[in-house]
Amino acid sequence: MSHATSPLVGRAAVLTAIGHRTREGRSVVLIGAPGSGGSRVLTDAFTATRRAGIRTARLVSGGSPCPLAPLLDRETRESLPSNDPTAVRAATASLGLEVVFLDDAHLLDEASAAVLADLARSGTALVANATGASAVPEPLRRLIAEGRADAVPLDPLTRDEVAELAEHLLGDPVDGDVAIALTTASGGRPRALSEVVDAGIAARSLVKADGRWHLAAPLPPARSLRTAVLDAYTALSPEHRGWIAAVAQARSLAEDLARRIATAETVRVVEEAGWTARDPASGAVRLAVEPAGPVVLGSLNRSARTAVLQRLIAAAQAVDRPLLPEERVDLLRWRMEVGLLPDPAEARALAMLPGTDPAARELLLRAALDGGAHAGADLADHLRRTRRPTEALQLIDEALPRTDGGERVSLLRVRALTTGVVERRSGETLAALDRHLLDAEPEAELLAVRASMLLLEARPAEAVEVATTVLDGADRSAFATGFSLLQLALGQRELGRLEASLDAAARLLALDGVEQAFQDGRGLASWLPSELLVAVGAEPEAVRARVGDEHAAAQDGLQQARAPMSYTLATIAVHRAEPGEGVRLLRDVDAASGAWREGWQPRILAELTIAQTLSGAIDDAGATLERLGRIAVPPIQRGHADLAAAQLAAARGDTGRARAIVAETAERGAAAGLALDAFEATFAGIRYGDDEAPRRLLALGALPGGAGRDAQRAYAAALIAADAAAVDAAAVRLWEVGLRLHAIEAAHRAASLGDERADRRLVAWLARTPSLRPPETASRRATGLTVRERQVAMLAAGGASDRVIATELGITLRTAQTHLGRALGKLGVHRRTELRGLLLEP
Repeated sequence: MSHATSPLVGRAAVLTAIGHRTREGRSVVLIGAPGSGGSRVLTDAFTATRRAGIRTARLVSGGSPCPLAPLLDRETRESLPSNDPTAVRAATASLGLEVVFLDDAHLLDEASAAVLADLARSGTALVANATGASAVPEPLRRLIAEGRADAVPLDPLTRDEVAELAEHLLGDPVDGDVAIALTTASGGRPRALSEVVDAGIAARSLVKADGRWHLAAPLPPARSLRTAVLDAYTALSPEHRGWIAAVAQARSLAEDLARRIATAETVRVVEEAGWTARDPASGAVRLAVEPAGPVVLGSLNRSARTAVLQRLIAAAQAVDRPLLPEERVDLLRWRMEVGLLPDPAEARALAMLPGTDPAARELLLRAALDGGAHAGADLADHLRRTRRPTEALQLIDEALPRTDGGERVSLLRVRALTTGVVERRSGETLAALDRHLLDAEPEAELLAVRASMLLLEARPAEAVEVATTVLDGADRSAFATGFSLLQLALGQRELGRLEASLDAAARLLALDGVEQAFQDGRGLASWLPSELLVAVGAEPEAVRARVGDEHAAAQDGLQQARAPMSYTLATIAVHRAEPGEGVRLLRDVDAASGAWREGWQPRILAELTIAQTLSGAIDDAGATLERLGRIAVPPIQRGHADLAAAQLAAARGDTGRARAIVAETAERGAAAGLALDAFEATFAGIRYGDDEAPRRLLALGALPGGAGRDAQRAYAAALIAADAAAVDAAAVRLWEVGLRLHAIEAAHRAASLGDERADRRLVAWLARTPSLRPPETASRRATGLTVRERQVAMLAAGGASDRVIATELGITLRTAQTHLGRALGKLGVHRRTELRGLLLEP
């Protein structure tokens, strides 16, 4: 698939802005860098406008001496005196066009641009696309200055949007490393992204394994970008080229370092030419277009690159202040690149600083190891976390025979985590640890890892006991303390003891130096309380605020927590009957890299299967469940896999199989003391129509606790009583605590028992959750409301006109009106104002 035929990604807001502004009679000028996809946006906006029944036309710059002439038929054009602009404009006005779209406005001459600006002033909205703000013709600039047109920027795509578009271009998802590399290489520009993808496949930088694209080597820059950068770079003076190369090598230069490398005049001229930019907060200088860096550096021969490095080294060593940690890392890398050997201890210390770039960390750890430092365990752990378990185990096996003391314990710890967590061979790893601990003193680090293996083997009570033993001991490392608290929190969670679990999580978060305790320590400590709160059903805004979002995670320096935070947000989305959002988040989590993702992959795929099923993507859910069946699933995650299989079976109409699966899961969980598994599987039996499941749920006792779990128990009690009003009240309670999926199902039960309020409530709730595939229901009103009718009804309830609805959904005006009429009839109301009270939140 090419950029021209792939879905338009990351431009929904721009399309909406075009629709809103043109309906108001305002003009729009799209401004973006070359390759930003302005022509494609214009095409889709034009198509949507035409489908909405608006009189429109499209022009391309340079097609005629008079830009409006192509709008006229041949006979009219030939009757006009030599394409006279005034006559053509008058003839065009008679067409009654409401919107005119113009591609490549930056190619217009002054006179043609003036004609189009006059057309916009006469009441016809103009939507133009121009490459670069400086390339917008002056008449269109004046139109913007007069307030008759809005300049709408085509910002670079985000990493998530790049990943989504890349999946369409490649036909399969990309992992997180590929998404980051594609974003950097393309600058977030859609057309450039298409070029980078093609170049990456040709160079075998992109390889596919297990249905997903991975990064095998650095990506080449986009062809158009490489050519443009080289042409512009070689035309510069040597002084300017040297300064740009220094910035490219450093990636970011503090202001005082910059002054030691280039003159103020050089810095100013290069910045004004658009090569560099300043960070508004710190004043640091960086390249304005990040993908230009590899192109610039790739153009340097060895002597030129060495000269750049030596200038950077001299500046860093001469600065009259202590270097920041990242500057110390850069200085050591530059010294190594010119052939200077690093101090092994310093290399190891800098490598292990939180936030050190993964590539720099590996480079420094290998240098430290070569220099004789005890860095083998650190390097193996890094390889484990970067999805290279085979390399990690090979390094460990080679190092163990010649290592003793603390380094040997660390190597054994990393080996256990590699085989037990990344490769998910927890049973085998636990047996190996037990054999080792029989013959040696019980080292706290290995006991902490043993607790995690016990938990993976679905033995949470034993895991809690071992973790508590480690924490009660006097001789323990930072790793042993932090990792034991993590296992204690997760173990207590599985046992249903949520207060104890939250207490352990709070202790982990408050631990001094948690980021030094183990890699990702701070990120996992920040995420853990939110994941635990979900276990008690505390789903609403408090949890959402506690988790934050992906952007907040990055700003707080918690990028390593992005994947687990997104996982928790996805779980919340599914519980809130927003499976479409859940699918989006879980796809991002599935594409992530790192040890957490490897260890939790079965749960990720199970949740993705459930979200896809609830959104009606049954084939996708089946494919995801097949993927889940091909990987190792530790016993502690088997219950989640079973719940996913049951959800899909029920969606396919085999509720008998679904009931059997969850009944077995509940029994297994209860026998193993897995209170959470037993509760969730038993409640799933209620969802799939097992008449005995409500009594079995109440028989499980008070664990797990929490508002959400109490609401589920109230629902079970109402079902046992067969009291329609009580079932409806339980549905309301479930909705209020954020378990909206279960609330909708409970309202369906109440409606089937004859409660008219539940029937009406069910219709309203389903309309508020358009990505949810409605459950089977006795309510003819709810059954009859299609997904499209729900979307139209919700927009109408929010005050959108028929034309706005048509534009928002990409349908014709007549189709929007038809859907709205059907929705009103099925909902039993007659006016749009009645929808507001029925469908919107109070």
